[in-house]
Amino acid sequence: MKTCVATAAAIVLLGWTATAQDQPKIGAYLGYDYIRFSSARDNLFGDNVPAFSANGGHAEFIYRFHRALSLVGDFGAVHQDNLAGFNADTTIANFMAGPRFNFMGHHSRFQPFAQVLLGGVYATSSFGFDAISASALGPVIVPGQLITARVGATDWGFALTAGLGLDIRLSHHVSFRPVEVEYYYTRLQNLRAYGDNSQNNFRYSGGFAFWFGGEKPVAHRIAMKTCPDGRTIPVDQVCPKLDFTLSLSASPAEVCQGETAKLTPSISGVHANQLTFSKWFVNGQPVSQVGNYDFNTEGLAPGMYTVKLTTGGEAFNPQSAETTVNVLAYQPPTGTAQANPSEIKAGDKSTITSSFRNQCGGPIQPPTYQASEGTMQGDQFDSSSIQWDASNYGEQRKTVTITASAADNKSVGTATTTVEVVKGATAQPVRLPDVLFSPNSARVNNCGKRILLDQLRAYYERDSSGTVVLVGNQSADEKNANLSQERAMNSAAVITAGTGVCLSIPQTQVQISSPGVDQQGVSFESGFCRSSVGPIGPNTDERRVQVWFVPSGGQIPASVTNAQNASVLNVGKLGCPK
Repeated sequence: MKTCVATAAAIVLLGWTATAQDQPKIGAYLGYDYIRFSSARDNLFGDNVPAFSANGGHAEFIYRFHRALSLVGDFGAVHQDNLAGFNADTTIANFMAGPRFNFMGHHSRFQPFAQVLLGGVYATSSFGFDAISASALGPVIVPGQLITARVGATDWGFALTAGLGLDIRLSHHVSFRPVEVEYYYTRLQNLRAYGDNSQNNFRYSGGFAFWFGGEKPVAHRIAMKTCPDGRTIPVDQVCPKLDFTLSLSASPAEVCQGETAKLTPSISGVHANQLTFSKWFVNGQPVSQVGNYDFNTEGLAPGMYTVKLTTGGEAFNPQSAETTVNVLAYQPPTGTAQANPSEIKAGDKSTITSSFRNQCGGPIQPPTYQASEGTMQGDQFDSSSIQWDASNYGEQRKTVTITASAADNKSVGTATTTVEVVKGATAQPVRLPDVLFSPNSARVNNCGKRILLDQLRAYYERDSSGTVVLVGNQSADEKNANLSQERAMNSAAVITAGTGVCLSIPQTQVQISSPGVDQQGVSFESGFCRSSVGPIGPNTDERRVQVWFVPSGGQIPASVTNAQNASVLNVGKLGCPK
């Protein structure tokens, strides 16, 4: 105890010496404690209890005399419920004080320290055990019954800690202590090893410290201030004004009339909140005094505009930067169109492509196409529906105009291209003499068969892929309305039946038409058969079947309408006419 008093007096004397330089600083610490108590003979409980751990906490009261020296009071306790499997518990409390040596000044963020603390320790323990009663101890306990008993003990002794720690300043008044490790020496009565009452232990702690009090009195300090460039000067001096870098950009740099360009300043060398004024100009004319400005082109004429920003602050020299914004006028869609190929044969197709551009009208929609003749299917031009002069068997040409149309949000633009469609020359159909019939009769007589079996046969044998066209007519005085078709079908049977005297021209190469009394303006070709149908009258030539042979690649006469294939009309059921 005398040693503790002497040590405390020495610390106080050092503290008064340091007081002449600094204002006192007071702190309080709260932290968690972990203590590892030694084993074997050095243990509080003798050889029967191995090393054990205890948990708890402690508080410190800190009085800082000098940036390198503090006086610390340490008060704490730890507890263990079960000592390595023994039915025993213990609580150990300490109360110590001593000097702490700080390696860094109070203003440093990281503050490592070393300390030696002296004081006392108080321990209280209890032990439990089971026993069998030897005799009746009363109405509750029966002789031979198993009972549990506990024995308690307390002790006072000397304690000492020596170790290192680290405080990290979180703010002016709060520090965090992640680690404090110490040698922890205690002297407590050993129950078995009499005369050897020393214990060598280890203590770890971590927690938070809270600081109170001030620095030097204001009267003893020169008031200082920090300039924007980081220099610290007396408050009565003026900080030199600084330069900074300013640039300006517009997004987008090209806008349509009525749109807005966002202007973005880029500043380096200063924080934006340190700038106290800004002025905006468009083509040299002031437009705004606010910090941010967006260039709205509503009502402005197309053209190039220069936007300028001037800004600065109390501690900074004014700086200027400028950029340009191009205001565009609306231009409707314009473009070009191409046909590939640009010249095709009649019945073929051509692919149309086009390209359009606009300005300030928004996105352009996909183009659509129209043809002056023929048909369009998407971007494909089909010439198969073009009408040609059926009476012209030479080469024919038509120039078809294709119009491409594309729309934006405001209007439609067009572009054109042409496709040259060529119909090659075709072989002319051969007109044979008419097959004539007696009044109200559909029978093909011998003179008619001679035309079909001899003259027509000669043409077919020279060109077996040609087409035979038979057109049946009748006179107005004949009452059977189907007589013209019967005459044409009987004539077709003569050349397709393939039995007897009949020819075997495929029915698919025979076309039949029966316009009836409508002679369709086709001239009469009675030939040598006019007298074979009886007395010649005014209607003799009208009772006929027109016979045409169309060579391969040729074109059916324009006068022929509504022709049908002989196989469709089931001519085969007639057989070979007699």
